Amino acid sequence: MKKGNEIICCSSKEKVRIFLKGIVLLSAVGILFYNSWISILIGSPILILYYRFEYRKLVKKKTEELTDHFKEALLSILSALKAGYSVENAFVEAYRDLEYRFGAEKVMVKELLFINRQVKNNIPIERLIEDFGQKSGSADIKDFAHIFRIAKKSGGDMGKIMDRTISIISRRMEMQEEIRMMVTAKKYEQQIMNFVPLGIILYIRVTNQGYFDPLYHNPAGIVIVTAALAVYLGAYYLSERILEIA
Repeated sequence: MKKGNEIICCSSKEKVRIFLKGIVLLSAVGILFYNSWISILIGSPILILYYRFEYRKLVKKKTEELTDHFKEALLSILSALKAGYSVENAFVEAYRDLEYRFGAEKVMVKELLFINRQVKNNIPIERLIEDFGQKSGSADIKDFAHIFRIAKKSGGDMGKIMDRTISIISRRMEMQEEIRMMVTAKKYEQQIMNFVPLGIILYIRVTNQGYFDPLYHNPAGIVIVTAALAVYLGAYYLSERILEIA
């Protein structure tokens, strides 16, 4: 069975955007801190670290979107079950609902379509849901898949079981969403603060040309600037890790 978030991927356009953003930032740091194009070439390996870091952030964002859409799918499935649909047909209704609301290109919509097609090929739906949970990388989806498999095998009242399960998981998702909303403002503040040092250096260079010349192109200046840059990058990384709780 597949593991990890294998269904979460980034398009070529998104990957190129991350790479270009990294080049712009590296160029800005090279010119502002060292006033040298050579420093950009020397620091180019940092682009690999930056790319991996930003790629993980993008995957996390997409996983959060998948989890949000999964919650909407659960609510749609529950409504269909209460209306008298079978479990399999409830998933068909959930697919139609989410396709209309979010579009056919969303990951959750594609997975629902895949599940419905595989069910028509006589593959047990509980097995498909469990596989989806493993591929998604989302703890909430994995928990639902585990409970769904047990409920399906027990042969109990799926409507009541699903109602209670979906209510519990939905409440937990709503709490997570509230935490994310509370931290969103701090994330915006962090993004602004990350660029403040670069903005200050740019402002001084434009308004007081030659102010930083003693720091450029000499060993002592390079050491001082590199130390300052290391502190800046360390603060940036630390702020990102602190806000990862959301």
